[in-house]
Amino acid sequence: MTDKNKKPMRKDYQAIFTKAYALMDEAIIAGNCGEWCGYHCCRRRDDDEKRLGMYLLPLEYEYIQAAVATDYELHSQKHYKMPPKIKKMYYIYCHLESGCLRDHRPIQCRTYPFEPHLENGVFSLVIEKEQIHGCPLITRRSEWRPAFIDGIYNGWLELLKIPIIKYHIEYFSKERSAAGNIMINYP
Repeated sequence: MTDKNKKPMRKDYQAIFTKAYALMDEAIIAGNCGEWCGYHCCRRRDDDEKRLGMYLLPLEYEYIQAAVATDYELHSQKHYKMPPKIKKMYYIYCHLESGCLRDHRPIQCRTYPFEPHLENGVFSLVIEKEQIHGCPLITRRSEWRPAFIDGIYNGWLELLKIPIIKYHIEYFSKERSAAGNIMINYP
């Protein structure tokens, strides 16, 4: 579909994000994984008292987080290393000392410890060797719920419909592959 200037019209990114959030709303294990590990990846500060947070995906702030994200910084390519086609990214800080606002957690929180990986046109989920938080549940993979894995996989397939997110995934997949930073690959 095109407008009068013959430019392609954007897909409904709000609907894509909403569907992805719903698909990715499954718990990794029965119960609250944060209670099991002491909210290791949801801490507001690291051991050195540095504030912790995470980057939102391109367009995630605009289409789903703007109403709830209150503690964030806008980082630009001028001062931070980012994929060349991405000029700015929102870096949000965790809301609580322990636990999180579960209904509003960003994509990366929903999918952790998985990362989306796109190589030679083939999509998979991977777990990196080098992890910022070092998820303790990796040693308990036999307890992971299949609905969690399926939801994460299908949610990322939805997000791949957004060109800038596909580019983002391809960029970080190339970096990950070049560094040999793949511990586990779920096809």
